Amino acid sequence: MTEAASGLMAALQFTGSDLAANRQGRLSPAQAARIQRTRRRQLFLAVILFIFFVIGATILLFAGQREGNPILTGAGGALIAMNALLVGLVGRGSMRVGSDLRAGSVEALAGEVERVLRRGRQGDSYLLRINGDDLRVTKEIFLGFRHECPYRIYRTKGSRMLLSAEAIG
Repeated sequence: MTEAASGLMAALQFTGSDLAANRQGRLSPAQAARIQRTRRRQLFLAVILFIFFVIGATILLFAGQREGNPILTGAGGALIAMNALLVGLVGRGSMRVGSDLRAGSVEALAGEVERVLRRGRQGDSYLLRINGDDLRVTKEIFLGFRHECPYRIYRTKGSRMLLSAEAIG
C-alpha cells in the first residue's frame, strides 16, 4: 500500500474491508455503525439546540408581552422561525441518512479529481471536483488526493457522505 493510499484511508477513516464492500456497491457493517453514531450525535445536539431555542423564545415572548416591547416579541418570533428551520433541516438530514442505512448501498464517482481551494474571509473551503460534482471536504481529506489524477470515490446516495476512495489507472 502506498503512503498516499494509507493517508487517504486515515483521512476518510476506512479500511480495506470497507473499500471491498464499497466496490461491491454496499456499505460495510463498520461504515453503517459509524454513520449511525454520527446520526445519533447530530440528533442529540439538535435536541439540545431545540430546547435552548424554545426556552429563549419563551423568555423573549414573555418579556416582550410583559413590557409591551415589540422588539423582544419580534426577537422571540424570530427564534421560533429559526427553530422551525433547524427542525426541518435536521429532519431532512436524518431522513436522508436513514434512507442510506436502509438501502445499504453506495454510489461511485470515477474520474479525474480536481482539487479546488477557495479562499474566503472566514476561512478556506476545500473542494474536490469530479465529473462535475463539487465535494466539500476537510483539509486533511483534500491533501490526501493528488490534483488531476483519476480516482474512484464512494459515497452514500442520499446524504452524499464520503466513505472511501481509491486511485485508479
